[in-house]
Amino acid sequence: MTVILAIARYLGFAGCCVVFLLVYYEGIPGAYRVPFLSSLPIVGDITTGKVHSYAAEQVRIATAQQRAVCDGKLEKLVSVAELAAANATIARERALRRMADEATAEADRRASESEKAKASADAKLEQILKEAAQDPDLSRPTEKDREWQAKH
Repeated sequence: MTVILAIARYLGFAGCCVVFLLVYYEGIPGAYRVPFLSSLPIVGDITTGKVHSYAAEQVRIATAQQRAVCDGKLEKLVSVAELAAANATIARERALRRMADEATAEADRRASESEKAKASADAKLEQILKEAAQDPDLSRPTEKDREWQAKH
């Protein structure tokens, strides 16, 4: 304490004011590098000084602005991702629709072929029945044959 008073007497009132203002604005040299000192309410202002406090505040503001810009880009990116997902869903639905149309066309083709085959088989059966009706030597099942078949 005696040393501080000796320095104050040597510098005088004006010198003490200059040193106080210098410490107030610039901070204690090297003290701003100590992390926990700058977080203390009153001591932090004295140790870091107004210049470093102002610079830190400006960095915080710029970081917040940049974060807001990045968040805006991120929201757009999310929108782009949602758009890509929607486009993928639409493409998948179109592919499923195309496969369903192909399956329907194949089923229609098979149905028409089946109808043609049935008509051909019916025509052949009619022809065989006509030939059988014209041939008297052909044996036909009797009522007795049908009863035997029903029992066995």
